[in-house]
Amino acid sequence: MFALHLNAAFERQAQRKQRLLSIILLALFVLSSLLVALSGCGAQGTSTSAVTTGTDQAQPLLRTQAHVVLSPPLSTEVRVAQKHLYTVSTSNVGLMQLAVDGQGNVWVGEMNTNRLDRLDSRTGAVTRWTPPGGQYGLMTTVVDAQGNVWFAEQNANYIGRFDPVRQSFRLFPLGTLHGSPLGPQDLRFDSQGMLWFTAATGNAIGRLDTASGAIHLWPIPSSPFGIAVVPNGQIWFGAIGIIGIIDPLTDQTTLYDLPDAQAQVFSLAADARGHIWFTEVLPGKLGMFDPATGNLTELAVPTIAGNPPALYELVIDHQNTIWFVDVGINTLVQYIPGQRTLTFFQLSRKDNPPYGLTLDPAGKLWFTFGGSPANYVGEMTP
Repeated sequence: MFALHLNAAFERQAQRKQRLLSIILLALFVLSSLLVALSGCGAQGTSTSAVTTGTDQAQPLLRTQAHVVLSPPLSTEVRVAQKHLYTVSTSNVGLMQLAVDGQGNVWVGEMNTNRLDRLDSRTGAVTRWTPPGGQYGLMTTVVDAQGNVWFAEQNANYIGRFDPVRQSFRLFPLGTLHGSPLGPQDLRFDSQGMLWFTAATGNAIGRLDTASGAIHLWPIPSSPFGIAVVPNGQIWFGAIGIIGIIDPLTDQTTLYDLPDAQAQVFSLAADARGHIWFTEVLPGKLGMFDPATGNLTELAVPTIAGNPPALYELVIDHQNTIWFVDVGINTLVQYIPGQRTLTFFQLSRKDNPPYGLTLDPAGKLWFTFGGSPANYVGEMTP
């Protein structure tokens, strides 16, 4: 399974570097369980979700080998990141993937404590709520057009919605596929307000109708982690050894095999030209796939000071610059297509790994990082 591969990799890395990467380990450790009894604050509700499966039996998966293009030589540069840090907790609460709403509030889950946090970036104040039935599996957080906060609870096998005005939760249990809990990981909205998610333990891509609670699934052959919704409505995703695309209009799923069948794709995003960029956790490569030509380029991120790369969250800013997290050396990395330079922005606390990464509406970068003893949210203006 994907989680087992990552856990083993990071255990070796932790032994080599003698650092605790508990946030990452917990993020990738999957427990198979169902939603437990409701508890927590505010009014709460649970939706009954109707689950349907994509027409994969009538429309078989299309599978092809991506055409690999030789990557250009890269140069590297190391800088100190210009940033502002907000202390979320003086203990290791396990901050995961964050989101920024229209008022500048940063929303993020605390995996180690089963809490959902709101950081007011104007004052630094942190407010916390306890989602119902948490099982230490808070993953990705996103905000919808109405300001509601959505989050994945992987171990409890549900997607949750929090209404900040009413301060109430609503839960969408995900059920099982072929006897396995779905285990949601990544979340993305499309232009119709549908919420797409990766089912990391259920080997599927899912779509939640947030109005009716109906869930539609597209099974795939391995454990998916990252997902991206592109402007034409198509859905890209990454799993072990593959990237893939779903056309919701036809239910067709197409898979592209990567050269390394064990490459662990974590995060994806599309640039303005329609190119799909993605991170490979191990062996630490930045990938770019051109859907128009079928060409694939993989850029090997170098080992620095003896620390091998381990790539996680990726975003593309308004200038079409690629940003991603390198846990191997605890940095944020910038890549500008065409310049062939990787710029590593060092964070001030070298023993604490970054994890989450997102852009706010103004184009500023926000990230989570920490470990023992404290956890932070960082703001960085490129």
